[in-house]
Amino acid sequence: MTVDFAELSQSGKEVGKISVPINYDIIHLFSNGLYKSPNKAVEELVTNSYDADARHVHVLLPDAPDGKAAGTTPLWVIDDGHGMNTDGFRQLWRIAESNKKSTSPCGREPIGQFGIGKLAAYVLAQKLTHISKSQNSLCLTTMDFGSITGRYNDDQQSEQKLSLREVDEPTAKRHLAEIRKRDPGAWNLMFDRKSGASTWTAAALSNFKELYRRLSSGSLRWVLRTGLPLHTNFQLFLDGDPITSSKESIPEIARVDIDESISTIGQVKGCAVIYKNQLTTGKSQKTGRSHGFFIRVRERVINLEDELFGIEQPNHAAWSRFAMNISADGLRDHLLSSREGVRDSDDIRQFRTFLVSIFNKCRAAYDDWNRKNNEKLDIADLLSKNPSPQIVDPLFRGVRNSVQAGAESFYIGHLKDVEGSDRDRWLDTYRKRISTKPFENSLFEHRGRYFPALTYEPNTRALVVNIDHPFVDKLTVGGRNRDSAMLFASSEVLLEGQLSEQGIARDVIASFLEDRDRVLRLTAGAGEPTTAADVLSKLELASDNAMAMERAVGSLFRALGFRYDRKGGHGPEADGVLYARLGMQRGSLMDYKVVYDTKTTNEPSVSSDKINVSALESHRVTAGAEYGFFAAVAYDAEKNDDGAINKNMRHSSGARLTLLTVKHMRKLIDLHFEYGLTLSKLRTLFDNARTVKDVDQWLDSTRSDLSEEGQVPLHVLFNSLEEEKSDTKAAPNVRAVRAKNKRLEEFTPEKLIARLRAVQTILGNRWIEVIDGESGDVIMHHSAPQVIQAFKREIGTLDIHCDETASGPT
Repeated sequence: MTVDFAELSQSGKEVGKISVPINYDIIHLFSNGLYKSPNKAVEELVTNSYDADARHVHVLLPDAPDGKAAGTTPLWVIDDGHGMNTDGFRQLWRIAESNKKSTSPCGREPIGQFGIGKLAAYVLAQKLTHISKSQNSLCLTTMDFGSITGRYNDDQQSEQKLSLREVDEPTAKRHLAEIRKRDPGAWNLMFDRKSGASTWTAAALSNFKELYRRLSSGSLRWVLRTGLPLHTNFQLFLDGDPITSSKESIPEIARVDIDESISTIGQVKGCAVIYKNQLTTGKSQKTGRSHGFFIRVRERVINLEDELFGIEQPNHAAWSRFAMNISADGLRDHLLSSREGVRDSDDIRQFRTFLVSIFNKCRAAYDDWNRKNNEKLDIADLLSKNPSPQIVDPLFRGVRNSVQAGAESFYIGHLKDVEGSDRDRWLDTYRKRISTKPFENSLFEHRGRYFPALTYEPNTRALVVNIDHPFVDKLTVGGRNRDSAMLFASSEVLLEGQLSEQGIARDVIASFLEDRDRVLRLTAGAGEPTTAADVLSKLELASDNAMAMERAVGSLFRALGFRYDRKGGHGPEADGVLYARLGMQRGSLMDYKVVYDTKTTNEPSVSSDKINVSALESHRVTAGAEYGFFAAVAYDAEKNDDGAINKNMRHSSGARLTLLTVKHMRKLIDLHFEYGLTLSKLRTLFDNARTVKDVDQWLDSTRSDLSEEGQVPLHVLFNSLEEEKSDTKAAPNVRAVRAKNKRLEEFTPEKLIARLRAVQTILGNRWIEVIDGESGDVIMHHSAPQVIQAFKREIGTLDIHCDETASGPT
C-alpha cells in the first residue's frame, strides 16, 4: 500500500504550531542555487541523520528509481538517531540556524554547519514529512513547500505554520506499513520490540518535481559510499542493501602517504595513489567518479562534483589513474554554504599548490613505470594473451570513444546495432576480452588505394590491414613480409587510443591522423591523389562510403584549385569547407568559400528525406561561406521539377545551395583538364544553379563558352616558362611570361594559371607545381618538352577530349 500523506498529516492530535519564517524567494533561489544534483539533496537528509548520532540509516527509493514513473511511493530516509521531541521539531525548522555541537556523544564531529540541509528537499519534492520517536512519544510534521508565499521583490516575509501532531504507535504502523515490505530492516529499526531503536526519525519526500527524474540508484549509491564517512559506528543501507566504503582492488604503481601541516589550513592527512589501470571507465562515468581529489572535511567529501578541486587539468593519462583521499578539517572555515566547495582565496590557492605537488610525485612514478613497460613491448605482446595495460588501456579508450559517439573513427570501425544501455554492457564485455587478447586475428585485404592503412573492428577484434595502401605496400615489399605491417597496424590503433587517453577531441584526432596518413603516403612515394586518374578513381570508388566520399569530393575540388579543409561532419559543421582564393580584382576582394555535405547510399539514388536543406544552410552561415552544395551519386526524381528535392532546393534559392552528382563532378574535371576551369567561372555555377537540371544546363553552356574562347596553347606557355628558368633568383611566373608573349595575352592570368593547375592535376606534383594561384609562380621539375610529352601520354589514358598536339610559334 502507498502512504496517504493527506490523511497522515491530519492523524493523531495537534500539540502545537511551529512557525517557519521563510518566503518563496528564499527557498526558491537559495535551494535551487545550492543543489543542482538530486543525489546531493538526498545526501543532505542522510547528513542530518549522521549529525543526529544515528548508527544505522536506511534510504528507500520510490518505485521507479530511474524516475520514469515519477515515483508513486515516497522516498524515505530512516535513522536511529536521537529523535525529535517538540523542541527538536522547532529547532529543525529554524532556517539558517544550527545548534549542532562540535562533538557528539558518539565522538563524531558534525558534518552540517549552516542549518539549511532540510531545504535540499525542496529541489526534489513539494512535501517533506518527518515522523520521529523520542521519549516514548511519536510526533510528526509535514512541510508543504508549494504553500509558501512571498514572490520576488516582496520584502515582507511570510510565516509558515506547521501543525505539530502526536500519534500513537498503531496509527504510525498503519500509515507506514509499506516500509515493512520495502525494507524489513528499516521496519524492525522502528517497531521491533526486541531489536528496535528507542529513538528514530523517518523523513519522507513526496509529490516529486522534475529534478527527481535525474535520480538513479547507481549514481546515488556512489555519492553515498564516496561522500559520507562510512565506518563501524555508522552503517548505511540503500533499498535494504548495505553500502560499504571498500574500494575495488586495483593494482597500484605508487602510493604517497600524506601527513603534513599547511600553515593556512592546518593538518592534512591521507594518501594519494597512482594505479596501473584507468579509473575513468564507462561505468564510473555514469555512477560517479573514482579518480581525482577527494577532499574530506570532518569525514565528508566536499568536492564530489569537482574532481579537479579548481585546478587546471593535468596530464590526462596519469590523471585518469590518480586518486587522492585526504582529510583537511581546517577547510571548514572556507566552505561555501552548500558545503560542496570552497571560497577562492590566497589560502585555498596555496592548498591547491600543495595538491598539485602530490600529484606530480605520482605522475613521476607513472612516467617511470610507463617507460619501463614500453621498453618491453613487442609484436608478441600485441597478439598474445595477458597483454600489458599499455596495450589494453589506450585500445579500450579509443573504442569506447567511438562507441559512445556512435560513429567510426579514423582507424576504429563503427559498432552497429548497439545502442543506449547496451553500450555499457558491451563495453564491459569488450574490456574483459581485450584484457586477455586485444587482437583476435589479423587480416590482409584489398580495400583500395585511398582508404586508410588499417581498420580495427571492435566486434570481432580483427585488425584488417589494407594492402593497397601505398605505405603498407612498401612496408611489406609487395605483400611478402607481413610481420612489419602487423606491428605498424597495431601501433597505429594504439596511437589513436593514446591520443584519446590524453583527452584530445575526436575531430582533432581525425585531422591529425589524416595528416599523418598523407605523410605516410609521401614517404612511400605516393602522397595525395593529385593525378587525374587518382582523383577520378577515388570519386568512383567512394559512392557507398561516407568518409571516402567526403575526401574524394575534397580532393576533386582541390584539383580544381580550391583549398580544402576537411571537417568530417562533426558537431555543427559540414563535411568540408572549400576556399577559392582569387585576390583583388578591380579593387575588390574576390575570394569566396563553399561548404558541402556528401550523401552516400546503397540504393541507386539518395532519397529526399536525407537532403536537409536547412541544416546545410545553417552550416553555411556558421562557416561564413557564400555557397553550399550536396554531393551524391544521384538523387530521387532529380529531373522531375515537381519532385520533393527540387521543390526544397528552389525554395532555398536565397541560400544559394546546389545539388551536384558524381557525373557532374567528373564533367567539371573534364572541363578543367580541357580548358582550365577558373575559380571565377566556377563561382557562376554556385550563383545560378540549384537543381540537377540547372547544373546540366550550366555545364553545357560553359563548355560552349570555353570552346569559343579556345584552348590555351600549352606548348607556348611551357616554352615561355622554360626560358624564365634561366633566372636563378626567381621562379618562373605566369604573369611575367604573359606580358612578354602576344599569343598568351589573349588569355587572362587566371585562365593561364587554371590551365597549369589542370596539367599539374593530370601529371602530379612531381612534374609541375603552381606555388601560388595569385602570384602565378611555377616550379617545373622537368624541361618543357618533357612536360608536354608526359601530358600527351597521360591524356591518352583518360577519356578527355583535349587536343594538345598542335604546334605553333613560340
